[in-house]
Amino acid sequence: MGCLVGEGGAICGGIAKLTKRKPKNWFDDGYTIFVKYPFKWRVKIGKVECDCKKVEEHYQPYYGWSWFHDKDCALMQLIEKLPQLLNLPCYEYLPLITTD
Repeated sequence: MGCLVGEGGAICGGIAKLTKRKPKNWFDDGYTIFVKYPFKWRVKIGKVECDCKKVEEHYQPYYGWSWFHDKDCALMQLIEKLPQLLNLPCYEYLPLITTD
């Protein structure tokens, strides 16, 4: 598991660099990769529905998996145009899709 150590302490986990494949030691060190959209459902808020073809999959030891929307997703494009939407409860968790 990667750690960033500084004067104020350390931050561990969630800092794996984006790679094309899972590394051999992924279970101990974690990883960040793009995977084909793995879910049977799509997030829909109002008239805008997730159209991700791939998602960012993060694995962190002791924490598990998390999946995030791709920056090209319709929801992420809407938030880029209107960042104030993140103040609304239905948008506040984005870009996170789910965690395990």
